[in-house]
Amino acid sequence: MVSERTEEQIVAQSGITVILGGKSYEIAPLVIRDSRPWRQKVISLIAPIPQMTKTSTDTPEDFEQALTTLLVTMPDQVIDLFFDYAKDLDREEIESAATDAEMTQAFKEVIAVAFPLAQSAPDVITRLYGGEKKTMKKGSR
Repeated sequence: MVSERTEEQIVAQSGITVILGGKSYEIAPLVIRDSRPWRQKVISLIAPIPQMTKTSTDTPEDFEQALTTLLVTMPDQVIDLFFDYAKDLDREEIESAATDAEMTQAFKEVIAVAFPLAQSAPDVITRLYGGEKKTMKKGSR
């Protein structure tokens, strides 16, 4: 679960706290100039995913290629993106101690800061549409 950042943390540009290899690390949020190209790299990585799910698996070679892309190449690219964002962290030390689950959680924490509109979209939609659930009374249509 991604930890909720307070408004004060956001305004003060507080670091993103992640746990990797059982140790706590603080990652400074990127400034807008650096964040913009980083976000574009993330989009470039994830945009082809729907098309990848349509990859032909008619032959064993095609199936192997699809699996390799989704299960090996993409996770490595996600790790590369994480360290592109968290430039001050010691990649070698972390990769020798952290688990994939820890990296997944750490990447989620970075994404939550790097894509603030994605985090606020559900709240905006709720406000726009009133957020109240419409329930029907028993026997009404």
